Amino acid sequence: MLRLVSRITIETGSTRWQFNSVAECNIVEDMGSLTDTCELKLPRNIKWQGQVAPAGNNKEMIYPPIKRGDRIMVELGYDDDLVVRFAGYIRSVDAKVPVTITCEDGMFLLKSIKAEPKAFKNASLKEIIEHLLKGTNIAYKLIDDNIQVGAWRITQPSVSQELQELKDKVMLSSYFRFVEGQSVLYIGLEYPIDNREKHLFKHGKNIIKEDFTYRNKDDIRVRVEAQSFNAKHKKITYEYGDKDGDVIKIRIDGLSEEELKKYAMEALERYKQSGFKGSFETFGTPEVRKCDMVEIHASDGNWGTYLVKKNEISFGTNGYRQKIELGNAL
Repeated sequence: MLRLVSRITIETGSTRWQFNSVAECNIVEDMGSLTDTCELKLPRNIKWQGQVAPAGNNKEMIYPPIKRGDRIMVELGYDDDLVVRFAGYIRSVDAKVPVTITCEDGMFLLKSIKAEPKAFKNASLKEIIEHLLKGTNIAYKLIDDNIQVGAWRITQPSVSQELQELKDKVMLSSYFRFVEGQSVLYIGLEYPIDNREKHLFKHGKNIIKEDFTYRNKDDIRVRVEAQSFNAKHKKITYEYGDKDGDVIKIRIDGLSEEELKKYAMEALERYKQSGFKGSFETFGTPEVRKCDMVEIHASDGNWGTYLVKKNEISFGTNGYRQKIELGNAL
């Protein structure tokens, strides 16, 4: 039987705390959200080396010597094979037993960094991001280096809010990924194609529970909302498809109105493919991350390959599990 192992590392100032046990851990990676989160419940009998309970209080009660903003890394696995599943910062600490720590990824920092106001007459995404992240030492990667945003005013109070504004108004998503030992902010229109893996999941082997709806192409109702900034940096929009269908927003710059219409029609055909919608539960390995690819062989005999939109990781007395939500079909 596989043995669950964990290691939690917290850096507060010059002090490093490390635990090889955790009562409960829940991590959420989500392409649809700016921020990935982690919640930890520490063992009830945890001891903080060198810490003394305040005078007059229960001698067994020692307040955790950790605080908001401390760095944290969570490694989980089986049989001493530990893998980093979360890296970020402590958002809050609930000191009552069991101690509960809530954490956020690198977006935690960008929520507290002021966005310097600026107006751009005709900005590229690169120019806006360089301005927002100037002096922050945040590692970032543009999924597409050639995206034009056009006229843009930075008006939000924090960098994270301005990134949300880019998502809401021009469909440019921002999220952190843990790549080669560091957190990297990705910004762009599509799923990135670098640093992702493909995993195989089969019913009866490593799919514990499935919650799929298999939809035939003819039953799928979709409406595409497309936009582009043409060669003259004028915004063009076009809608195509079922008015009562799910909305798919796409953007590709440099197109004429006719080219945008053609692209929207082709996009509709790509989305109207027979396949799964939903999620499945699997074991803690193989370790799946948002943006990865999963090949699914379900109980009904259907199969397909999909991008990972969301992963909810749970670890504790009930075992080590991943609940994976499917994104676009490949």
